Amino acid sequence: MHDIVELRGHSYWDWDPKTPPPFQNFEELEVVIGSLAQSGEGLALLPDRGNGWVIVVPFVIPGEKVKARVYRHNWGYSHADLVEVIEPAANRIADQDVLCKYFSKCAGCQLQHISYADQMKFKRQVVENAFKNYAVSPPLLAKYFADLPPIDPVSQSPIQSQYRTKITPHFEALNPKHQAAGMPQQVQIGFLRAGTRRILDIEECPIATPIVNEGMKVMRAEVQKNIASYKKGATMLLRESNPIIPGTESDDPPKTTKICITNHKDTITEWVGKFRFDYPAGSFFQNNNAILPSLIGYVQQQLHLPLSTTSSIKYLVDAYCGSGLFGITCHEGFKKVLGVEISAASISCASNNLVLNKLSTDTTAFHLDDADKIFAHIDFPSSETALIIDPPRKGCSEEFLDQMVAFLPARVVYVSCNVQTQARDLQGLLDRCVAKGLPGYRVEAIRGFDLFPQTRHVEGVMTLTRL
Repeated sequence: MHDIVELRGHSYWDWDPKTPPPFQNFEELEVVIGSLAQSGEGLALLPDRGNGWVIVVPFVIPGEKVKARVYRHNWGYSHADLVEVIEPAANRIADQDVLCKYFSKCAGCQLQHISYADQMKFKRQVVENAFKNYAVSPPLLAKYFADLPPIDPVSQSPIQSQYRTKITPHFEALNPKHQAAGMPQQVQIGFLRAGTRRILDIEECPIATPIVNEGMKVMRAEVQKNIASYKKGATMLLRESNPIIPGTESDDPPKTTKICITNHKDTITEWVGKFRFDYPAGSFFQNNNAILPSLIGYVQQQLHLPLSTTSSIKYLVDAYCGSGLFGITCHEGFKKVLGVEISAASISCASNNLVLNKLSTDTTAFHLDDADKIFAHIDFPSSETALIIDPPRKGCSEEFLDQMVAFLPARVVYVSCNVQTQARDLQGLLDRCVAKGLPGYRVEAIRGFDLFPQTRHVEGVMTLTRL
């Protein structure tokens, strides 16, 4: 939405929704792509149609001239399918060279037609636009946003394919009416078809790890064999695990093997550098372990940046701690570390990982608290405390931001899978500081991490220091 508004300017708000769109459904147009939206789709502005109408086209690159077929209309813009690339960009990946034979049909990836270097430029722009468009500052906050640092280059993933350690394919049950009539039916097992809610049959996924793809072959065969017994469809789980080979537990490091887990209640074993994490297969954990050492190393560095006061960071709070990833991997250099969660299962998991990694419970611990009491049991001095936040896609709740401002940690490192809500939360945090007459925070750095190559997604890491 913000991309459309920025492109159309004031004309976006001038459009009367009672006015019919300037195109018929399924009309074909030749357009030149001007930019990419945060969705990875191309935007083409047509100044002579509809007072500056925008056409949204997938799988294109800025500068390309394409033929597109309009199929749906919204306020001031229309969605269109890509029919033909008339004048391709010089950096377009040829169709025969893209990673996946299902690309442009499967909804999973949006950027396989773009070189990896250009994917990084796009994702940096996504982060930059998030803080420009989603943290819209009123006059009282203008001084904070005027001082935002330049967005750092996105940290690349060491591998751009075969990196996903978890995928969740879907399938639908057979149509009972067709079944009763003896009509032949083909089982579709895979992911959503781009632009639809229908399933595209997919035999393998090039961004999934080899062991996950092996598991997918096995599960596809089982579903196809037993499809008549399913009364409704289902979503499958395929997740890589790296358990220790029995008999090598005392080795340093122990020897591991790779297996594919399909039961969401089974335990996954993941290794991040020297640290071991066990967690239920159906719970959250990052899906690209190749980039995790780089991400964690950066977070550690940001946590220990010097303060402008005579105090130094001695304590760490890991909010939304999950299975303890950041609290455990970043514990070194702190007198005490406390992870906080509202999920009892997550706290149990994190506490178990504490034991697995032989960390002292005197200096590192995990605590269960209610959503409105996240900081209730934290007795660390705020002037010497750093806070790590890694919330879900929806970002921080209002009550969490209220509690955070009441505690006012000296350093905040905010990790986010949604840079738009991350930028919104920055505004919410600074707004509360201004309202309470508090000095607020300085943004030290904003950097993206490419946890999801070939897709539009980018992980954001923002570092704040209390003024």
